[in-house]
Amino acid sequence: MIAPHIAAWALNKRKSNTDVAAVVATHVSNINDKPKKRKLADDEHVLETKGGGGYQPPPQPTPQEQAAARDWEAQQDFDREQRRQEQIDKAAADKKVIDDAAWKSGKDSAYTGAKSGAASRLNSLGIQAGDPYGVWEQVNNRYDTANNALTTGADYSTAFNSGIVDEILGTARTGQRNKYNQAFNSQISPYYAEDEFSSTADDAILQSILDQQYSDALTDLTQSRDRGITNSNVYERAVRDLGTAKATANTDLQGIGGNILKDITGDINTRRQGSLDSAANWDFGTVYDPSQEANRIRSYADERRGGLEGEIRGAVGGREFFDVNSLLGKANAKTGSAPAPTSAGGSALYDTFENEATRNAQNTRQNEGTF
Repeated sequence: MIAPHIAAWALNKRKSNTDVAAVVATHVSNINDKPKKRKLADDEHVLETKGGGGYQPPPQPTPQEQAAARDWEAQQDFDREQRRQEQIDKAAADKKVIDDAAWKSGKDSAYTGAKSGAASRLNSLGIQAGDPYGVWEQVNNRYDTANNALTTGADYSTAFNSGIVDEILGTARTGQRNKYNQAFNSQISPYYAEDEFSSTADDAILQSILDQQYSDALTDLTQSRDRGITNSNVYERAVRDLGTAKATANTDLQGIGGNILKDITGDINTRRQGSLDSAANWDFGTVYDPSQEANRIRSYADERRGGLEGEIRGAVGGREFFDVNSLLGKANAKTGSAPAPTSAGGSALYDTFENEATRNAQNTRQNEGTF
């Protein structure tokens, strides 16, 4: 099979030099096909041999001509490959345009859907643009930033995750709860109840009760002496025992008052903790006012303070801390029985004991400390 370019070269060679030989290059057939005769054209010649000279091969191209023929054939192959590659590149470019458009459409849909869903959720919590927590602005900025950072074709499946809203809400919620906690604590300290109802808050009330009962007992002893029922020795001993009993009565009253103060501080602290729990459990859509909560605690403390005396006196009830009859009985047993004078001033000895008892009673009252 003769290559087309060789056939063309041979024909051109014959035309330029001699008319002895020609190469027909109109078509190329398989060597296995049977040759078919055809009619020659006017400008075609068949190479023939004469005499006994045998077959004469056509003239061969020069190396330069062969190289030129190879270059030409290579150029044809290159051109064909280039056209094929251009077709592939164009198809790829067309596909990319379609893919990019589909990607952009999907991305924009996801972005718009995420922002719309976030807005609905925030609105349901009472959060809108310009909210005091900055949540609306943070959420939209996060979605906008994520959208702008995406390059064409990138995976955007997690870029607009609803978890962004949860994250921002969680941070804002914790921050707001801390603000409420600090604001409330700045008005009602952890030691507010103890400061308002310290261990001395009931002293004046307890002292009043103690003094009143002591005064009544001393009056009864004095009247017993003045009526001649009790002599001076018994009276003096009873007055001294009355002073001792006063310390015991004071301890008992302190216990009563302390228990009441403990109940009051416990109630106030319980209410205070309730306000702190409300601050810790605050969420969007609910209202918490630290000042209002603090005023509620103060009002309750004032209410308990105003009723403190009534609570203490109610707890004491009809209890008497000084038993005059018992005091006289004990004093009489310790000093021994002695006839009591029928009237005051009956003798110098009586007057001496009487004056001494009076002085002792006065000194006892003057030396009593404040409860």
